[in-house]
Amino acid sequence: NPITHFGGSGDPQQNQLRLFNAAAAFLIELASQAPVVLFIDDLHAADETSLHLFHYLARQTHTAQVVLLAACRADWTGSATTPLSSLLNALYRERLSETVNLSPLEEAAAAQIVNQTLEGEAVPQLLEAIQDIAEGNPFFIEEITRALFKSDQLEEYEGKWRPKPGAELHAPNDLEGLLRERAARLGPQVETVLTSAAVVGREFDFEILRRITTLPEGELLDALDAALASNLLEETEMGYRFRHALTRHALYNSLSRARRARMHGRAGEAIEAIYAIRPQALAPYVEDLAYHFNLSERRDRALGYLIQAGQKAANLYAFEVAVRHFEQALALMDALALKDPAQRWTILESMGSWYAILADTPRAVECFEHALALQSTESWTPAHHDHIRLHCSAANALITAGDMGTAETHLQLALSIAGELADTPDIADLFYNVALLRWHKGEYQEAYDAAQKSLEVAERIDRSVAIARAFEMLALACHSLGEWQRGLQFEERRALLAGSGLDVTDAFDVHL
Repeated sequence: NPITHFGGSGDPQQNQLRLFNAAAAFLIELASQAPVVLFIDDLHAADETSLHLFHYLARQTHTAQVVLLAACRADWTGSATTPLSSLLNALYRERLSETVNLSPLEEAAAAQIVNQTLEGEAVPQLLEAIQDIAEGNPFFIEEITRALFKSDQLEEYEGKWRPKPGAELHAPNDLEGLLRERAARLGPQVETVLTSAAVVGREFDFEILRRITTLPEGELLDALDAALASNLLEETEMGYRFRHALTRHALYNSLSRARRARMHGRAGEAIEAIYAIRPQALAPYVEDLAYHFNLSERRDRALGYLIQAGQKAANLYAFEVAVRHFEQALALMDALALKDPAQRWTILESMGSWYAILADTPRAVECFEHALALQSTESWTPAHHDHIRLHCSAANALITAGDMGTAETHLQLALSIAGELADTPDIADLFYNVALLRWHKGEYQEAYDAAQKSLEVAERIDRSVAIARAFEMLALACHSLGEWQRGLQFEERRALLAGSGLDVTDAFDVHL
């Protein structure tokens, strides 16, 4: 509690000193009998007189068995002009103190706080969600848990607390208000800079921030230095980073929707202006550009970047990420009522291929069929080969999933289109998939005949990959027909073209 007056007569300073001496004598007397630990929480909230008492006790008891243990928030110690900073500097200068920076709580410790607050046990899903938001800050963990409980977002199921279906797990408004107050305490210019940085992201580059704030460089650096000193930001190799994600979210949410949209647009334009001067220089930033423009007043500018981001992720075999970018691209086209069936076809076909790789057959087939259902326009009509390719892709995914009936429907549609078309890789692939379907249905002679047609087309167009696949299918069909020697000959011919990466006899054993 603040110490503002000590009863008695005479000079108030003398009365205060007598109180300080009495407190120090009392601690020393206790320490003569047993070691004493005096813990003071929230030292940053103490008034100046109480801080003077703490300093006095530290000086008077440093030779006794007394430990003064105080906890304070790091964001209150940044300015050297505050009473708390003056105290900490004096204690350090006099070698009376040791500072211990507390690390974020580990998952097990965070779980203890959650369970204690709920007076029960939380399911791992809830613990993980709270830890993701709070990032190990014990105060945040407790406040978020209490807010979720009070807002009826949780339910008890089989003796454990879990989120209710559709519950929104986020920091409470009161906590976000507290975080905004910490930024506001540094002054309006620092608060404005931090709010602008929150739009850029949790991590941000100085040059981008400079372009969207329009502040003189010196003033911007001063504001960032103040935020660093208050531990709201930390420096990284590339620039700056909000020390806690909740601080960034609180500042971001303080902006109106219109202001956020405008600033996102300016952030996207800043990235373009900085990095577009060199070929391929924007490639590392396509995800950021897609993000900012999609939230800006110029959402149409996000479409190309979303597609680039999806293709970039697919090239790195991050197919889940690629699908998310392309799903956003489709949603953006719908929101903006963009009528571009050619681009939509390309997006759907790519998504279908990636879903097939991810073994999500229903979504893969859905994408292929949505593409096939697109209506032709005066400026765009998909070629027959394009239809055949998508029917084959859908059939291949369905065969893998064991849905032979629907797969056969797609292949029949493709065959009806093929007719007298010129030989192409798509025609060779069509007969390969027909052979694969027949083999899975136990129709081995029909599988052999279809594989033979695939080989004939592949040889006429001299496409080694298609020839190798046809040999693979012919070998598999021969093995199933009991013609082992002939099947091994086809496999040898395949190996000459494609190498020994696939042994059809092994594949045949797996199918058995």
